[in-house]
Amino acid sequence: MVSIVMPAHNREKTIVRAINSIIDQTYKNFEIIIVDDFSTDNTSKIISSIKDQRVRYFCLSKNQGAAAARNYGIRKAKGELISFLDSDDYYEEDFLKESVRILEGTSPNVGFMWTGIRFHFSKGNSFEEVWKPQFIKSSFFTFLNELKIGTGSGITIKKEVFNNCGFFDEALPAAEDTEFFYRITQSYDYTFSARVLINIDKSGNDRMSKDFTNIGKAYNSFIPNYLQIIDSNEKLMRKFYYKMMWLNYHLGDKKEARMYYKKIPRRLNTLKIKLVRTLFEIFPKRAAAVMHKNLSF
Repeated sequence: MVSIVMPAHNREKTIVRAINSIIDQTYKNFEIIIVDDFSTDNTSKIISSIKDQRVRYFCLSKNQGAAAARNYGIRKAKGELISFLDSDDYYEEDFLKESVRILEGTSPNVGFMWTGIRFHFSKGNSFEEVWKPQFIKSSFFTFLNELKIGTGSGITIKKEVFNNCGFFDEALPAAEDTEFFYRITQSYDYTFSARVLINIDKSGNDRMSKDFTNIGKAYNSFIPNYLQIIDSNEKLMRKFYYKMMWLNYHLGDKKEARMYYKKIPRRLNTLKIKLVRTLFEIFPKRAAAVMHKNLSF
């Protein structure tokens, strides 16, 4: 059985599409666990109108965030495999069939997989992406070098991974999926399908936020755990110390930002890095943050 965990908060306009994309799967041995993160719209009424015994609905007593909602759903799951689907996204009909087919043939050290993604934007534009990481040394080292997936990326995880490695960190204000993948890849390997089997709705403003404050707080919480391995590789040093530099500038912590800047190997200290540092050292934080975002995106 596959348990599909779907956190939901005020998704009355999109949740039926998401649920139907699961009900219409070619693979039928599944349950849908909807965790309503204290919605204030008609989400609960809409879900109650769906008459399918495989749909299990739970409502949290207060708004706790996506990590808490996913963890609640994982604890309620009966399946050997757990997939995630956000309530404004939707699967292609073979998503579960392909995910089960691939994971069934893996060794015990493989803990999770993902599929290709189709992104949909507000003006009707879309594009497809399949992350095919270049394996470097280990799964953990590979993910430190490059990480292009999250819980919305057609992820399916063996339930034993949660039992052995823990759940999503609810104390983090952001980047809980990043921290989770860094943690589990120290114990489990991965696989993936190149088929595009999940559709991601990027039309909503809430999915396009570029506020780095919470990301900075989250990274300050878990990246220091990996400094030893980061210091063993110059590419990782440049990547993480540059990112930690500008995240702490966004937080207004110049002392911490300067500390990470000094850790960047001199020969890898590019013009862009120097420019970003100069922006935050010369201009007020808010103005520098705007200029940095324009420079980065």
